[in-house]
Amino acid sequence: MTITWEQVLAFLSGDQSMTITSLLFIVFFAATALIHYALPRIARPYFLLAASYAFFCYDPANRPLVWVLLSATLITWLCGLVIGRVKNRAVRVIALVAAIAFGIGVLVYYKYWNLLADSLGGSWLARRDNLLAPLGLSYFTFAALSYTIDVYKHRCRVETNPFHYALFVSFFPTLINGPIERYPQLRPQIQKSRRFSYNRCAGGAFRMLWGYTKKMVIADNLSQYVSVVYGDPTQMSGPNLVAATVLFAIQLYMDFSGCCDIALGAARILGYDLIENFQSPFESRSFGEFWRRWHISMTGWFRDYVYFSLGGSRCAPWRHYLNIIIVFLCSGLWHGADWRYLVWGLACGLISAFSVLTARPRRALGRINPLYRAGWFKTLWQILCTNVLFCVTLVFFASALYNADPFAIYSAMLQGWQGLAGSWHQITALLYDSGIDGRLPVVLWFGCFVVFAVEHTGQNISAWIRKQVWPLRWTLYYTAAAAILFFAAFGQSAFIYQQY
Repeated sequence: MTITWEQVLAFLSGDQSMTITSLLFIVFFAATALIHYALPRIARPYFLLAASYAFFCYDPANRPLVWVLLSATLITWLCGLVIGRVKNRAVRVIALVAAIAFGIGVLVYYKYWNLLADSLGGSWLARRDNLLAPLGLSYFTFAALSYTIDVYKHRCRVETNPFHYALFVSFFPTLINGPIERYPQLRPQIQKSRRFSYNRCAGGAFRMLWGYTKKMVIADNLSQYVSVVYGDPTQMSGPNLVAATVLFAIQLYMDFSGCCDIALGAARILGYDLIENFQSPFESRSFGEFWRRWHISMTGWFRDYVYFSLGGSRCAPWRHYLNIIIVFLCSGLWHGADWRYLVWGLACGLISAFSVLTARPRRALGRINPLYRAGWFKTLWQILCTNVLFCVTLVFFASALYNADPFAIYSAMLQGWQGLAGSWHQITALLYDSGIDGRLPVVLWFGCFVVFAVEHTGQNISAWIRKQVWPLRWTLYYTAAAAILFFAAFGQSAFIYQQY
């Protein structure tokens, strides 16, 4: 694929929406950061609150829905105030239930109304095709609910400053795609703004550049092939469907983790440390470990507020397995009002529960398995099995995203195989037809290798880059910038997790 200067100029000068991959966001963020550090430290949280609401209200379609963000902030703050100040247990429970009911009610109305209408029939609920959800609904409602629950469980002190709390709920780097923050972690950073630090800002800027490279160079280009295959799966051969499913797993990771890198880098420049949302998930050796490394803020939220509330593992074995399945069902529902997301969550829950159920027998077999005597083979085999299971379940997720029939895809995956050479030719031919041609395949392979190699170190990218010698540091800077300029899929930067 060749990017022309006309496309770049159209991207730079066009009327872009305020997404974190747009030029408009970069300009907005740069101006916000400059003003932020020019202000007295005591005034910075209030300015960032105003900037966050300006970001939320930039889209004209989103402005009428600002009351949802305001209501979620005010109601959960007031409920937290009641819970923290009133000693009567009944009143505290009522305040907690009110906050949870409001949060769930807003989610049901804006995300699941049509699902309920389709399930119950038109005689009960009328379908509303023009219903738009507020920007970042799932993220700011979960963040607000976590505060109220933490106050009730005495894991968080009551916040008496409503503006500090409002910044926590609406902080614009996290508003679109998370991570889902917790107030005890963010509160001291809001109350005491950090001084300007060149090293901190340089590390944050590189993390943003790293995220833009993962998102715009790798994920957006891979999506061209994946969208062609999943857009019409009945016309595709098995090799292309298998390849598209594997590449979708990489695309999803690069898309979501890349946008999280941008958010974490932007917050770091502003003086805030956010939750790390990914820890090299494709290196996991079990399905349970995979989900402890993927979308950590969401899985941690469901673990702390759903799984533990149901009893966790401190109950009968069958209840333990049921709790795991319920958590994954909730996770599937969180992603969208579509039966395919629910089935995806159910499949992940069943595999996770089965993994826990068979943990001891598998360990016993592993001790007598002669192939496992070679540690490298054991590790490689476990990683391979984990990623195959993830890709198999991901068919439901991708089908929901591209509105395809997952069972037809599973069936078609077994057809059209023409030996190694013939199958490879089918894949490469469609790759070229979808726009992945010229030097782009080399860039994608090399880019994935560099990303996985650097993130394999397990270090924070912002801190890692500052430890490198300056020739390597500046080589990475210029390489990433050049990759974005020459190979980014400009104009295709709507990212997957914005809709959740």
